[in-house]
Amino acid sequence: MTTIGIDFSINSTAVAINKDGELTIFSFVPNYRSELAGSKMHKALSDMISVISYEKGGNTKDALVDQRIKLQNADNLSDQIIEAINPFITETPQIRIEGFSFGSKGNSFIDLVSFNTFLKVKLIQIYGHCIDVVPPKSLKKIYTGNGNASKCDMLRKFFEVKDTPFKLRLVELGLDRAEEFTLPKPIDDIVDAIALSWVSL
Repeated sequence: MTTIGIDFSINSTAVAINKDGELTIFSFVPNYRSELAGSKMHKALSDMISVISYEKGGNTKDALVDQRIKLQNADNLSDQIIEAINPFITETPQIRIEGFSFGSKGNSFIDLVSFNTFLKVKLIQIYGHCIDVVPPKSLKKIYTGNGNASKCDMLRKFFEVKDTPFKLRLVELGLDRAEEFTLPKPIDDIVDAIALSWVSL
């Protein structure tokens, strides 16, 4: 059985594929360059996760062109995600996507909804109606027992649940002692994606 957890964001989407208990992790980063300071953790984990760059165009002063660029970015990211997960799927998968946090506001939230919709439509077209959208509070409640769990609470629970090479690497990097303000990208996204792929709904 293949269960896929997707923690979706525009700048740090994480995908965890649980295929018969074996875990494969992807991190999708726009215009990824390993030498950038923000890519330090991606680089440190690059032998354990697949870091995939997708083309993301910049903003312009022309609102119509800017919206067209955003749609192209959404199309590019969803294509990269489909291309990454497709080799792991031999039957109808369970695909779980973390739902929206409705406390979010502004244009970035609207963009997130657009990007997310591109992916959901393509997943349904290719694999059928196999998507579960899991609200963030529900995921936290199922995984940790607390619907208001913090990012570090999720990480701490991850360290308790199951031994994996990825978990051992995070311990080596000292992330078992991380606090909210020191938790680097893409760790929180990956932990949420893993939780989605592991939990029983």
